[in-house]
Amino acid sequence: YVIPKSWTIVISQVGLHLNSEVYEDPLAFNPSRWEQMDRASVVGRYYIPFGGGGRPCAGAEFTRAFCAVFLQVFVTKYRWTKVKGGEIIRTPFLKIGGGFDIKVSKIQE
Repeated sequence: YVIPKSWTIVISQVGLHLNSEVYEDPLAFNPSRWEQMDRASVVGRYYIPFGGGGRPCAGAEFTRAFCAVFLQVFVTKYRWTKVKGGEIIRTPFLKIGGGFDIKVSKIQE
């Protein structure tokens, strides 16, 4: 294709992530589908994670701010107690094996 000078190109992440030529059953919920693929040939070509790629996601900063506000309210206005779980698995990323169930109750003012 010839793209005229000064045109803006918009890539649809949904279109990439639901490509049936790349992914088997692309409409099925399978968040680990990318683990089974060769990462070097997939990332940036068929998979663009949130905030990844050549240009960061326009909503990345908003999401960081939203998460910061949510966490501040959650830890100051609510009490949480462990119900079960919490086994820490050390990998390059921190994981909690078997889940981590908590009971959340609002702090009475």
